[in-house]
This record gives sequence, structure tokens and C-alpha cells, in this order.
Amino acid sequence: MELRGIFQSWRSKTEAAFSVEAEWQGVGIGDALFQQMFAMAQNRCVRTIQMMCLQENHHMRYLAAKHNARFVADADIVEAILHPNWPTPTSIAIEIIAETRAHSHLLFTQTTSSTLRITAV
Repeated sequence: MELRGIFQSWRSKTEAAFSVEAEWQGVGIGDALFQQMFAMAQNRCVRTIQMMCLQENHHMRYLAAKHNARFVADADIVEAILHPNWPTPTSIAIEIIAETRAHSHLLFTQTTSSTLRITAV
């Protein structure tokens, strides 16, 4: 997941990008990533998020539509434009939970790897 933009100005604008491999689609990963990206942008007072995808990428268009995106279509490309609200306790909690989950996963996998190396020696 990537969120890039100019954060020095009050009404910042950013571009968001992420992808989910085909075999992992349809199980909620894209929705979770989209929700986390949207909360991150909201918590940083981003006023406009731009996302681009191919016309046939129905999954991404569906996710953007769930967040009230405005669509601008070209020949092959669809641009989704979103306008997050100001930060809320919910958006802050979403980001905190996602970061805590990521750090916990990292800690667990490092501990497991260290344990496996010790027993293998």
C-alpha cells in the first residue's frame, strides 16, 4: 500500500496505490487495505485522494464506490477521486489497530524464526 502526496499544505492532495494478487482477491484483503489507506489519509487531513485503475478492474472500482468516489473514465483508465472527512476517533482507531497488528505480526514472525534457528542448530 502506498500513499503519496504533498502534505505541507492544508488542503493536501495524494495518490493512493495498492494491489492484491489474483489468488487472494475476494476474501476481504482489498477492503481492509482500502479502509486502512482511507483512514491514514483522513488522519493526515488529506482532502483529495486520487486512484487510477484499468477499466476492467471491477474490484478496485467497487472498493472506491463504497467510499463515495467520483469516477472519471478515459478510454482504458478510470480515475477515482475521493474526499475524506476530517479525522475521527474511528479513523484514528483503525490506523492504531492496523499498526499494532503489523508490529505484532513482525514480532511473532521474528520470534518464530529465531526459535526455529536455535532448534535447528
